Amino acid sequence: MSTSTPAATPSGSTYRRLLAYGRRHLWPTFLLALLFNLGYGASTGVVPLVIRYLFDQVLPSGDRSKLYWAPVAILVVIGLRAISQYLGSYLTESVGQSITADLRAELAGRVMLLPQAYIDRSSSTTLISRVLSDVTLVKTGIVDGLTSLVKDGLTLAVLVVVAFYQDWLLSLVAFILFPLGVWPVLRSSRKVRRHSSRGQSSLGRLAATLQEALVGSRVVKVFGMEGYELERFEQENRSVLRSALRTTRAKLVNQPLMELLGAAGFSAVLIYGGEAVIAGTRTTGSFFAFLTSLYLCYAPFKGLAKANAVLQQGVSASRDVFAILDTPPDPADPPSPRPLGPFRQALRAEAVTFAYNQEPVIRGLDLELAHGNTVALVGPSGGGKSTIIDLFCRFYDPTAGRITIDGIDLREISQAALRAQISLVDQNTFLFNDTVANNIAYGHGYGDRSTTRRPPGREEIEAAARAANAHGFIEGLPQGYDTLIGENGALLSGGQRQRVAIARALIKNAPILFLDEATSALDSASEQVVQEALDRLMANRTTLVVAHRLSTVVNADRICVIVGGRVVEAGTHVELLARGGVYAGLVSSQFATAEAISPV
Repeated sequence: MSTSTPAATPSGSTYRRLLAYGRRHLWPTFLLALLFNLGYGASTGVVPLVIRYLFDQVLPSGDRSKLYWAPVAILVVIGLRAISQYLGSYLTESVGQSITADLRAELAGRVMLLPQAYIDRSSSTTLISRVLSDVTLVKTGIVDGLTSLVKDGLTLAVLVVVAFYQDWLLSLVAFILFPLGVWPVLRSSRKVRRHSSRGQSSLGRLAATLQEALVGSRVVKVFGMEGYELERFEQENRSVLRSALRTTRAKLVNQPLMELLGAAGFSAVLIYGGEAVIAGTRTTGSFFAFLTSLYLCYAPFKGLAKANAVLQQGVSASRDVFAILDTPPDPADPPSPRPLGPFRQALRAEAVTFAYNQEPVIRGLDLELAHGNTVALVGPSGGGKSTIIDLFCRFYDPTAGRITIDGIDLREISQAALRAQISLVDQNTFLFNDTVANNIAYGHGYGDRSTTRRPPGREEIEAAARAANAHGFIEGLPQGYDTLIGENGALLSGGQRQRVAIARALIKNAPILFLDEATSALDSASEQVVQEALDRLMANRTTLVVAHRLSTVVNADRICVIVGGRVVEAGTHVELLARGGVYAGLVSSQFATAEAISPV
């Protein structure tokens, strides 16, 4: 069972993977965006030439017609520049948002298929942050950063060419210091990536802290721990602030250097060029046009440094995103799954051993769930009973041994085919923040894209609810079956939630049923109503029951006592009582006499 996190993706590989998402948007959107950005850069380079023409040709000639045409030319150039900027920015944003949507959809799809071990050890809030926050940061950093690099790079290139075209010597004087800024920019890039990654991790912990406080608000308030939870939040909030400030310092540290280099270059040109104008070897118009070129170079050069910092944040976020995308499925489906027909024989564990980390939870387990039978698992807490259900559902694969269904190893069939045969009702009933009807219909499996199953009709939903003893209370809700039940069914009682879960399992109508402490959290009155619903659910099904309340398992065809991950006793209720072993001890610890309960 693989639980390791993939290594960080190298930057070169990161760029290539991100560019691959842009290929589907290459034509026509991205190429048009590139064309308009090129037009923006080219139009910027025309401005100094127009100014030079105005000062050296129009004004000295005294030709008023040329003078009046000069503003027209300037307006046309500026207008084309504005249009190019708008269209280039819009099309670039369109590509960016499309890539963001593609990446978010792929990431969400991967999250749905993450190994159960990965999900169990990860904060759900962190995973959500990766899908929402990190993907947005990838878009902002990679798409916007790359776009700015392209746009500012093209603009700077055009202006440099224009500057050298006007005067190569002055250009050398102006730009000779600029390479000195390259090394600090590259150095700060590494810091931005490092601090940004830490900041995103801190932000994920901050969200997880707040989510826990909200979900557990009843516990927080009852035990008067509001101050403690607030302090936890403030500690994580301060950590986010520190990371954000470090990232900001790393991003801004180059700007004073750029200002200084720009001022030094401008001053050198001003002195050298000014002397030439005074000496009469250079015209005022050509000198003013060159200064304009140099001034216009300053903004894109500074923009390149800023875009690089934004780009590094995107690279850092994309590494976290790709770490999830690169998490291999565990367990994985076989390349060519064997077909699985209707369940007819048995679900069987053969010499199964399993460990979450190092210490085995299941040791040499042999267990058979024969078709049409009800098998109950009882025993002390921590013995591995719920883990057995996880293994039968193939949330995990055994460390040793094998599990078969109708003689076929579970590793030889697809997980979807296996789980189509299974329904599950457990003590931690999970319901969605949706209507009662939609929560029941969820069990129908119509959302599986590999099938063409239609959503169940209201008649099917109500029939399942009636069989689950849920129809009565549902009808009494404000909007009946269309009532929203809150996060995890918070607006329903424990017994009501359990009956909705039973209706959800009923509407699936799977041949194999797993009940994991399905009534353990209920009071006696609710347990009786839920047990009636469970009896209907278990009818004509192959059922594996995990229970601490032995009164719920006395009618099982076979009772297996699980201790330390092994079956230490097996038989019917009467047979196990007669042996006077572990099971008899469990019964006597729950009831005054063994005769207090008996099979029906």
